[in-house]
Amino acid sequence: MSQRCFQALMARLVVDAKFRDRVRADGEAALEGELTALERKRLKEIASARGLDATSTLYRGFRLNKLYATLPLTCALLGKKRLSREVRLYWAARVSASLYFFEEAFGFCDHLEERLRSGLRVAYLDEVLAYERATLELQRPRNSEDAPAPQIVNFQHDPEILLNRLSRGQKPRAVPALNCTLFGQLDADEKVQWHFLD
Repeated sequence: MSQRCFQALMARLVVDAKFRDRVRADGEAALEGELTALERKRLKEIASARGLDATSTLYRGFRLNKLYATLPLTCALLGKKRLSREVRLYWAARVSASLYFFEEAFGFCDHLEERLRSGLRVAYLDEVLAYERATLELQRPRNSEDAPAPQIVNFQHDPEILLNRLSRGQKPRAVPALNCTLFGQLDADEKVQWHFLD
């Protein structure tokens, strides 16, 4: 039992900066669970090791790259400062226990949707987020016999202008209003295709 507790706390030192700081400040008193005296001593030493900060940086970089890879338009729309703030809030609430990109992306979508409901104001974010979530839903790995359901995304602004500007790395400004609906599905080659619904 102590080995499992030791491994869990060692991983937590990598992913949880507040816990790491607490162990550095309070030593063994910050460690809970069934641990031997030697395990407590080793965890305290690990918390102060130089390599732990490098490992933590690699972990955060890997997590951030998952978001850039799966939600590029959302990341571009948020910009570096706001993305950094939202990622910190998200990571503080949800430690990743998976290497899968889709799980991280859907979790971040959930976080941003909750933030929008709570008053976060970023022009076009609700539309871009809905579009990228729907695209991910179409691409989500499934059993070969389970075809993804078609996706529908409503826009209040011209999606061609909005999405093209973001894909070119431009901040979208004064995108013309256009109430429309996009219909997405996989084609025969399993590539996502989007079309305007009349």
